[in-house]
Amino acid sequence: MSKQRRRTYLIKTGLQLRYMGIIISTMLMVAFGVGWIIYHTSWSKIANTPDLTLDKLSEIFDSVNGILLKWIVVFIFVIAILSIFVSHKIAGPVYRLEETTRIIASGDLTYQIHLRHGDELGELQEAFNKMSDSLRNMVAKDREIIEKLIVAGNKLKNTIDQKKQDPSAVEGVTNDLYKIIEELRIVTSGFKIDGKPEEDEADKSETEAV
Repeated sequence: MSKQRRRTYLIKTGLQLRYMGIIISTMLMVAFGVGWIIYHTSWSKIANTPDLTLDKLSEIFDSVNGILLKWIVVFIFVIAILSIFVSHKIAGPVYRLEETTRIIASGDLTYQIHLRHGDELGELQEAFNKMSDSLRNMVAKDREIIEKLIVAGNKLKNTIDQKKQDPSAVEGVTNDLYKIIEELRIVTSGFKIDGKPEEDEADKSETEAV
């Protein structure tokens, strides 16, 4: 099996460009902050030192390194706080999707995901809810067909119990059953199992029968 390679890297252009902008802006902010600290500490001290010697230059660099280290710790703290708020716009929707998936998998097809205003993955929310609606409609249709099967089965049982050997009556009930079974097959034909659609399996069976 050959390994698939990505050919398109900008799949969700708007989302990816937004976070690219956030990363680049953060890097520029840190670079500007470090440059400003170095300029206003080392160069100002060097310029204001009349009799500059190696010992004084070493003291200036030691002082600048200490100041710079403190500011780097501040930058890391600020960036960590900001990253929590920024990443929550994706982590929050992913968490809600996971929880909603578990609820739907347990059988509650009425549940839908609702993201907060400003969260990412809004299009995924719409697609997920449409999937839930589609599954709910299919299950409702299946239940309707099952009720028809029960009615047809009771009718056939009554016909047999009453010992009615009228061929037309038996044939009518049988035809009703076949129609309901075909309706059920059509409803479930859109699902794929083992990588093949149900309708393909049915067509294959009919071809082999011929």
